[in-house]
Amino acid sequence: MIKTGNALMKIVKYVFWIGLVLVVTLFIVKSCGRKPPEKKIPPKMVKAAKAEQQDADIFIESFGNLYSPNDVNIMSQVTGEIKEVHFKDGDIVKKGDMLFTIDPSQYKATLDKAEAQLIQDLANLKLNKDTLERNRKLLAKELISQQSFEQYETNVTGSEATIKLDNANIDLAKINLAYCYIASPIDGTCGKRQVDPGNIVMANSGPTLVNIKTIDPLYVDFTVPERDLDGVREAMAKGQLRVIIAIERAGAVANSREGILHFVDNSVDNTTGTILLRASVDNGDFALWSGQFANVRLVLRKEKDAVLIPYEAMQVGQDQGVLYNYVFVVTPDNKSEIRKITAGNKIDDHVIVKEGLKAGEYVVTAGQMGLRPGADVEIAAPQGETKVNK
Repeated sequence: MIKTGNALMKIVKYVFWIGLVLVVTLFIVKSCGRKPPEKKIPPKMVKAAKAEQQDADIFIESFGNLYSPNDVNIMSQVTGEIKEVHFKDGDIVKKGDMLFTIDPSQYKATLDKAEAQLIQDLANLKLNKDTLERNRKLLAKELISQQSFEQYETNVTGSEATIKLDNANIDLAKINLAYCYIASPIDGTCGKRQVDPGNIVMANSGPTLVNIKTIDPLYVDFTVPERDLDGVREAMAKGQLRVIIAIERAGAVANSREGILHFVDNSVDNTTGTILLRASVDNGDFALWSGQFANVRLVLRKEKDAVLIPYEAMQVGQDQGVLYNYVFVVTPDNKSEIRKITAGNKIDDHVIVKEGLKAGEYVVTAGQMGLRPGADVEIAAPQGETKVNK
């Protein structure tokens, strides 16, 4: 009986361990067959901007240089010594302001001589006229010959011609004397004086004494491509065109102002394929300077209620070899959507969207890499601001 009991215990233990192994095996198999829980992909963080609707200037960008409308080299019109200089380098002068004095003594003496000669010749003319009148009576009495009388008439005519010559010499002497006092012919700014007092200058062939440039207003000459010529002419036919110029200093715009387009050149430059245009800008504050480089915008028209988006939002795609523009739009339920657009003119760091987008929609400006249609997105706010709440 004892042996039978021991055997039974062994069987029970054996069955227990086999059962335990089966339970563990089934648990393992069941555990291995269970799918792991899916991990939810977090929304992609992007930067976005709202499409704005506003009036926008349609313009052509170019660059050019500022020029003075009047650029005058002052030279002496008489020969003589420079006695005085009446300005300092860089002075702003008005028309008629005195600049130089050339020694006038020689020309004053020439004028005095011409006036004295006139007085002498006037006296001689009076004498010849009196003689003519006396001999006219004698001719009537046939006391002198006709030939002698004609000689008296010739003397009077010669004296009258001499008087005219004297007056011309006086006028010339006055002109030369006036040339000794050199005044500014224009309003403008003086350059560097080129000749010092005490030097002798030659009439009309000597060195430039000083240069004077008009600085208000100023011209700006610039060029546009030949392909834009028709658009410019069409816009000019509708009215006067505005020009906006900007001067850059240290990488920033230091001075910006508006001008008016004056003319378009009469031919296209064959070597560059461009055409020259000229505008004028007011410079009453003298902030601009002749010769400066300027960025130029020629405003053709104003587009009403244009839809603008940041330029960096626009992407380029390809469909069967044809390039097109598109943007990623953030839908109201924070999903991404690809939208083909028709882009218009670039306005600074924005671009006009003609078709494919409405004002108020949000477009992705950063984070387009790896973004797909229908993906969850979250709009990040700029540093220091709260997250965009659409």
